[in-house]
Amino acid sequence: MLESLLERINQQEFELLSEDIKSSLADHHRWMQRINLAIASRESIQEHSFIGEDAHLHCHFGIWLKTVLEDEGFQNEVFSDIDELHQQLHEQARDLLTSFSQTQQFDAEQYSQVLDTQRLFFNAVLHVLEFSVISTNQFDPTTKLMNRRSVHTILAHEKHRMQISEGASCCIAIGDIDKFKDFNDQYGHDLGDKVLEHVASTFNDTIRRHDSVARFGGEEFLFVLPDMTIQEASKALERVRKKLASSPFDHQGSPLTITASFGVTQLCRYCDINGSIKRADVALYNAKNRGRNKTVCVDAKRLIEDLKLCTVDPSPEELEALIENHCVIAEL
Repeated sequence: MLESLLERINQQEFELLSEDIKSSLADHHRWMQRINLAIASRESIQEHSFIGEDAHLHCHFGIWLKTVLEDEGFQNEVFSDIDELHQQLHEQARDLLTSFSQTQQFDAEQYSQVLDTQRLFFNAVLHVLEFSVISTNQFDPTTKLMNRRSVHTILAHEKHRMQISEGASCCIAIGDIDKFKDFNDQYGHDLGDKVLEHVASTFNDTIRRHDSVARFGGEEFLFVLPDMTIQEASKALERVRKKLASSPFDHQGSPLTITASFGVTQLCRYCDINGSIKRADVALYNAKNRGRNKTVCVDAKRLIEDLKLCTVDPSPEELEALIENHCVIAEL
């Protein structure tokens, strides 16, 4: 369920999420310790953050969670569940403290309810913390984009989403920097890394927030474009291609023009993910063979219709040739 966050937030946001959770959770530990101490010492607590009707909005965790829930990037059922548990914990604690203040009698059943809810609340928050810590290692250190392993998680999530919802769709694309080896050979690997950073930043800034782009290996990048038709995805990648070509990289005061080639296709609902990646890869190399700095698309639906006409299953070589026949140069 949390995997969808990988589509919407970057490495820095995951790192901030981890630190915010640790800080807010530590504050909630202190909040609970204060309640325990008050009961043990028969102290009456009157602070709003303990007994107010909206006390859950006044503790450190509640203030942080409210900000998270208002951020479109963090819209996720897990955070809504945490919010519900957090409110329930504060309500039960308020009832416990109010009853204790009025009667000076310790209600073991009420206290047990608070502890049970606290355990569920902490476990839910720690699950998000664990996911955020692990996810910070799902990014490529050079480009700060997702790495190959983490983008496969996104692809699996999108495929599952398509399988359970008939109206869901997703396109993928592979982009490859044109003549990247020339940059490394002429200027050295340090400049090559800076070129990768520049390209990654351009790609990430040009796609929609809920799209994803990952460093797929070397100078290759993989895009995941949910809820797009092949026509929409092709136009989106054309905008990405043109943006990169018109954004020269500054090297010691001299502009270096960087271009990339792209292959676009659909992620299929029932076929193998690697098969979809293979189609995008064939389209990419078709773009390279047509002179580079181009976007080429393969409509998987049309390809599948042609495959149905085959009397026998094509060999890998025949399938690749058939995909080549379906390669079309995209235009805005």
